[in-house]
Amino acid sequence: MKKTNFFYAAVLTVFCAFGVQSCIVEDNPAPQPPTEPEEPVVVEPVEMSLQEVPFCEWTAFVNGEVKNPAGCAWVIGESTGQPYGDGNVNNYADLSGFEKLVVIATEGTPRMLFNRDIENGQCSENEEESHLIDNTNSGCMTWAAKYFTSEEIDGATVWTVDLTQLVKDKGFAHLHAIKGGNWQNVTVTEMKVIYTPAE
Repeated sequence: MKKTNFFYAAVLTVFCAFGVQSCIVEDNPAPQPPTEPEEPVVVEPVEMSLQEVPFCEWTAFVNGEVKNPAGCAWVIGESTGQPYGDGNVNNYADLSGFEKLVVIATEGTPRMLFNRDIENGQCSENEEESHLIDNTNSGCMTWAAKYFTSEEIDGATVWTVDLTQLVKDKGFAHLHAIKGGNWQNVTVTEMKVIYTPAE
């Protein structure tokens, strides 16, 4: 009996030894706390003066290349018949890469002239026959009103042009000039473009 008990004790010791070893080998690392998701990057829109956008003479009204820098009217805070651009409505600033144009006026209505696509092109009530966009032309505005909004803020009229929608519909946003609407003077205090930089 003593030998048998000794045999079982020895076997039990071996199994226990292997069991401990097994536990050591198969022991899992301590669980790690869950990783919190990163905060999304918020990219704020950027404003810049319209004067910083190159105003040029181009080889064509549409899909043209820059020939030369062009003279560009720029009048801020004074009553004038043309605060911006080319009075002949030929040269232009390409605003296709921006989201909005904002023009703030304290006198009169700024007449914004966009997207002339042929020589001496004019507005038309028929969108397919129109070769110019003019926010003060009643015929043109039957279909182009969606690009222009205005609101009164602190005694000034803030005009906003949806350049993103204009590019989506027409393929480009070319600003030729800003004049006084209805052949009247206009006082503009600010002209700026807005865009959101890539992340």
